[in-house]
This record gives sequence, C-alpha cells and structure tokens, in this order.
Amino acid sequence: MKIVLTLAWRNLWRNRKRSLISMSSVLFAVLLAITFNSMERGSYERMIESMVTYSTGYVQIQDPLFEEEPSMDNALLFDEELKEVVKQLSSPVDYWVPRIQNFALVATDEVTRGIMVMGVDPEKERRMNNLTDDLITGDFVATGDDGIVLAEGLASILKVTTGDTLTLLSQGFQGATAAGRFGVKGIIRMKVSEMNNNTIYMSLPAAQWFYMAEERLTSLVLMPHDPKRSRAIVEELNSKLDSDWYRALHWEELLKDLLTLMKFDTTSTLLMMLILYIVVGFGIFGTIITMMIERQREFGMLISLGMKRSRLAMVCFFESLFISLTGAAAGMLLSVPLVLYFHHFPIRLTGEMADAIVDAGFEPVMPFSDNPQVIISQALVVLVIAFLIGLYPIRKAYTLKIIDVKR
Repeated sequence: MKIVLTLAWRNLWRNRKRSLISMSSVLFAVLLAITFNSMERGSYERMIESMVTYSTGYVQIQDPLFEEEPSMDNALLFDEELKEVVKQLSSPVDYWVPRIQNFALVATDEVTRGIMVMGVDPEKERRMNNLTDDLITGDFVATGDDGIVLAEGLASILKVTTGDTLTLLSQGFQGATAAGRFGVKGIIRMKVSEMNNNTIYMSLPAAQWFYMAEERLTSLVLMPHDPKRSRAIVEELNSKLDSDWYRALHWEELLKDLLTLMKFDTTSTLLMMLILYIVVGFGIFGTIITMMIERQREFGMLISLGMKRSRLAMVCFFESLFISLTGAAAGMLLSVPLVLYFHHFPIRLTGEMADAIVDAGFEPVMPFSDNPQVIISQALVVLVIAFLIGLYPIRKAYTLKIIDVKR
C-alpha cells in the first residue's frame, strides 16, 4: 500500500498545471459551500436567538387556552404551587421570567395605535436579554414603577419622547375595562423590527394593576442552564402540572412559523449547493478522463511488464482521491479565518436590502455561524464525490485492452 500511495502522489505532479487546476476547482467549491452554509446558518441562529431572548424564551408555561385565544381571560395563576413545581425540576432552571403580554390601544392627542404591552420583572428581564444596553434615552422601568418604556419605532410613530404622557386602553381580566395614563420613562431600540414598532414595557405590578389581574401572568418563561435540555424540561413539566390549568411549551412549538420558513429557505440553498457540487464533480471527472486518455500507452506498458491491474486501479483511484482531498483541505483551511472573522464582525446591510429585511421583521445583519459541523459536513460531501469519481479509473484499469492501446 505504501508503494501505491507513493506512486499516486508522484503521478499527480508529473502534470502540475492539470493537478493544480483540479485542486483549485475543489478548493473554491468547498470555500463557497462553507461560506454560504455558514452565512445561512448564522442568520438562522441570530433570528432564533433574538426571538428566544426577546420573546419566547426556551420554555414557556401558559394556560392551555392562551395560545389559541391570547387574552387576559386565559392568564395563568402564578402561585406558590407552580413555583414549587419549577424548583423541583430534575434539569435545573437557571432563572424564570414572569410576563404579562397583551394587546392595548395607545393614544396621543393626534395618533391612536394598537400595541403590545409587556409587563416584566425588570431585573429578570434584564438578565434574559440585556434590554438596558439598548436604551437610547431615559431609564428602564424599575420594580413597582408606574412609568413605561417605548420601543424606538413606536416612539417615532407616536412622535413622543421621555417625559410625555400616553393613554392606554384595553380589556382586562374577566372583561374589566383597562385604562390608564402613563409617563414615558425611556426609549429603547429593539433588535427585532416587528417589536420595535409596537412594544411598550412596564413593570409587572403596573401591568397587573392595569389589567386588573393580580397574581396572574400570560406566560412564565423558563431559562435552563443547558438549553439542550429544554425538551426534557417541557416533558417533565407537562407530567407534573395539571393539564386543565397549565401547559408547558418548547420554543420550537412557539416559533413554528419561523422554523417552517427556515426549512423552505434551506431547501433552496441545498438546491444551489447541489448544482455547485455537480459542476465541480464534472470538472474533476473531466480531468480524470483526460488523464486516463493521455496515459493509456503508459498503462498498457505497465500491464505488459507485469503490473497487476488491481494495483494499477488502486494507483489511479488514489490519484483522484488525493486531488479531491488536497483541494478540500485547502478550502477548509481558507474558510476557517473567513468564517471566524464574519462571525465576530457580521456584515451589516444598508440601503434597499436592509429596508426589505427590516420590513420582513428581522435585523439587517448577516452573521456567520462558527459551528464546526458546517465545515465537517462540506468535507464529507467532497469525500463522497471523490469516492464516486474514483470508481471510474478502477473500471478503466480493469477493462483496458492492451492490444488496442499498443496500436
């Protein structure tokens, strides 16, 4: 085997230009595939991270009817019994975030708009998503505070700033009328565009007073130490909680529409990468065919001198394999610094493309994923292509007719 590998490697450099061109085609294919895959996966990870930290969390406990009919009438009772169940989970929960999330109308002297009220525990909410880092002006709400914080887009629509007063109107718990006047304490820039145009934050006690829902929440968000254990936590909660009053949901269930959209987009990307690899595969295959035609007399002479066809087939197979592996390794090495750079310094879009992405409800940023699986998966694809192409020289070595070659 050592002799076979040595012969295969030396044969590559008998025609350096041909071998380098073939390796380069593999190199650029792997580089483009890893780049596209990393960019796509990074964008998806950024979307999911934004939605999980700003909206759903990894695990939520809700009233069973709340998902189908999200109203205050379907708010859950946050009592000591529920707290005790959460504390006794076998997979530890790092912390929980109580929330009231409900619709309301906000009005100024000139504008009325439907918005989402987020009643939060300021300390726990800050721990979950670092909201205070995104403050543009003013301060975030404090526990027991009766002020509110507006998202930047909503503040621009309403044409208000800190110190102004807004009127909120909604329907509270069990049909009660919810109405109140609140001072604007701060303005915050939300990373999720949809939330940036329609979100108001207030302290949880203020929201419970506004909706007349003492000790009630629309959802209890759980943030586990290990997010990978989220599914197990959901199953354990549903086994312990009374299904008539409580229901635990995984973040994938809460973001079904977003995940469906991602799967559809992934299919189109896979199609594009399939076309890329087909082009590269035929490029390598063409090189191998040319090599076999040019060296027919050489192969015929070697067989005539006593070289076994099996050994000749293995030499040709390893030549094609070396071309693919060398190109793939070079592509992987070049892609690592590129992916890491754009992972830490993501591309920020501008102009019409940025506006289109913002209108779709996402942040106009293109981060790259540093997940090693992105690189490994592309290397495996190249190995499969190289193996399939390497079967042709084996077949050719066994079917080569020495008399026809000598003529």
